[in-house]
Amino acid sequence: MADNILKKQLDCISEDFLRGIYAEATKPMWGALTHMFGRVTTGKSTLVTDIARPLRADSSRAEAKRAEEKVSGWLGRWDLSSPVNPWLLKRAEASDDETYAVDFSDISKEFGGEGMEGMAKGWDGSRGVTAMGHDFICVSLVGARWREAQPVYARLAKGRRSKGELHGEALNAVMEATGGLGWTVEDRGMDSAEHLHDMKSKRRKGVVRVNDMRRDVFGDGLSIDKPLASIQFRKAHLHTHRGDRRVEIRWKRGTVQCCDNPKKKDALVENVGVLVVESRFDGKSIWLYAVCPDEAYATEDDAFRVAVRAAQAYCDRWQIETSFQTVKQEFALEKARVRTFRRLENIFSLCVLAYVFATDFLRKAKGFKKVLKHLSDNLEAVSAKTHALLAGIRALVDVEKIRFISGRPRKAFRENPLQMVLNL
Repeated sequence: MADNILKKQLDCISEDFLRGIYAEATKPMWGALTHMFGRVTTGKSTLVTDIARPLRADSSRAEAKRAEEKVSGWLGRWDLSSPVNPWLLKRAEASDDETYAVDFSDISKEFGGEGMEGMAKGWDGSRGVTAMGHDFICVSLVGARWREAQPVYARLAKGRRSKGELHGEALNAVMEATGGLGWTVEDRGMDSAEHLHDMKSKRRKGVVRVNDMRRDVFGDGLSIDKPLASIQFRKAHLHTHRGDRRVEIRWKRGTVQCCDNPKKKDALVENVGVLVVESRFDGKSIWLYAVCPDEAYATEDDAFRVAVRAAQAYCDRWQIETSFQTVKQEFALEKARVRTFRRLENIFSLCVLAYVFATDFLRKAKGFKKVLKHLSDNLEAVSAKTHALLAGIRALVDVEKIRFISGRPRKAFRENPLQMVLNL
């Protein structure tokens, strides 16, 4: 089947995108790469059978088998993952105004992952069960400036690797790329005393959601929420794509104790100064640790600015959660069926790149207006598909104002019968 004009336009744009990442690719590798990337981007499938389908010369089972073996060979022969993180890190912004969300997710397998290299049991948060799979970590730019989270680092682990090790590698890579600038934001479960101490000692700025509410941070033996209850709230505005959000904020300086070896009686204990922030929206509160140099919140006005910054960062963090959902659903990451870790790692890299391509590069490309024109010219065919129709409706009803072209509709031209007689 011949490619249509939209497919050809997307192929040209995607080739420009891939050249910036795989500049050293050989001709055979380039051909394989462009084919697989195109199928992952537009085919919404990571199954080798689906990626191989256009390579079939006919519909016979033998030809299908040869095409699948060809794609499987491509995934096993070349390393498509190594160039990805160096390229992503170049997109990191070296500014304290930027927020970097750090979070874990996983590729889980309902069928148990039998025969797949490196898989191990672990917790699948989306389904609430223990399942076989691989963990991965991602660090992304988030905030009102970005429509969707923009990855600057992504790595797939072999099995259920220690999250602490993955966490440290990711943070060090991103902070090195930004020169230590920018605020990081992390969800609950990452509030260990060791991690807070590491951030403080390296003078990094970050926000971590409180997980252990019973920790004695204020030296009064009370849980974290009780000492804050006597402090008056201050109002603040957080910025989102849907407009400003009014929240109430209060804060209190605290100290987290970090012990280098809890089993030793004479172990060294260090105090880590933090600003504990309570952010309330719609009657619900979350508690955050704001970690930064002490001089950043030396006065009450400074402390207020840090507290607002912490609340804003955690509000922005949700974008990374939706980015995981997009990668898994729109590019069917968890449906991949390969036996070696290298093949899975290559598919993971293609899915991450497809996400960046769709959310950022494509919209800035010269040919994007032509893509939009192809979609508008064929709107009836697009809207005939229920998923596309509902996706378009949901995208517009969430927007405060939408484009409306006023004016009377054009009348269809009708031939004057008298003029027809005269013409004869």
